[in-house]
Amino acid sequence: MTAYAFNNDNVKSKDANLLLTGSESLKRAGTAWVIAVGVNEYANSQYNLKYAVADAQSFAQEVSREQAPLGRFEHVEVVPVLNDQATKENILAALRRLTGATDAPTLKAGPLDRLRRAEPEDAVIIYFAGHGTAQGQRFYLIPHDLGYTGDRNALDENGLKAIISHSISDQELEDAVEGLAASSLLMVIDACNSGQALEAEEKRRGPMNSKGLAQLAYEKGMYILTAAQSYQAALEAAQLGHGLLTYALVEEGLKSGAADVEPKDGVVNAREWLDFATERVPQMQEEKMKQSRGLGLNIAFTEGEQKIADPEKRSVQRPRVFYRREMEADPLVVAKTSAPRNK
Repeated sequence: MTAYAFNNDNVKSKDANLLLTGSESLKRAGTAWVIAVGVNEYANSQYNLKYAVADAQSFAQEVSREQAPLGRFEHVEVVPVLNDQATKENILAALRRLTGATDAPTLKAGPLDRLRRAEPEDAVIIYFAGHGTAQGQRFYLIPHDLGYTGDRNALDENGLKAIISHSISDQELEDAVEGLAASSLLMVIDACNSGQALEAEEKRRGPMNSKGLAQLAYEKGMYILTAAQSYQAALEAAQLGHGLLTYALVEEGLKSGAADVEPKDGVVNAREWLDFATERVPQMQEEKMKQSRGLGLNIAFTEGEQKIADPEKRSVQRPRVFYRREMEADPLVVAKTSAPRNK
């Protein structure tokens, strides 16, 4: 158990730790809950994506496969929430059911009805692939029921407000997971920016600057990885079948064992897995721009930069990871590495 306090100047005290050892008879293996949300098909089809569902499915499948030989959890429960199931109500209700909230609505959308309260022996891993936007100091995940039926190219202030009101803010995410008692918590947000259609007043992309997510990571001891997808995401994703972030995490980080870096000990823990992705995604963007020049294409990863004549001066986007500095006593192990498997 860990306790800490803040004074009136919002300065945090040192942690006070108390170790309690329970009876051996209480020991049991837990469940790893993997909530995989992917939205290709939006209520307004003009916002449809190509690879979000494949990303969610691939992420969940690989995490589940890697956990089996570790033996830490008795069971890995994958809960896919895809396309029209991925409504704001369903996503928030699924998280609240994991907290054991008695007022969480009954869910009947496929595998969602398997959800139950997460226990201290459990891990909860949440993955979202779809549209996202940053407005002011808040970040929003945009669910299937985005609340706007008009022309994407004619989106005005009222339409944007409608989308925001139907979306899930980082504050709502924080409220939804506040009661989670699981010992290991991890969230990956692979949210595409929506180009000109969801143009923020500032040219920020996705949750890169979200203070709310950083606070959530600190308060809950949660790992959070965020990535704004590239402006020309479809061009590069067509070759990979995935967004860059998920490709780096799954195909390279786990299947090829490349995330086993610091230390290179045959074990991939959550910190080095997410840190690997933050370094690898910008490298992949640079590689794509170099390849495109050889093919006579003009790829930029930040909106408007395709107008810059010198590709070397174009910028890349780096995912951002949030977690507490203090190393946990029992870190979440994602995989044990071996010889790379066929993809």
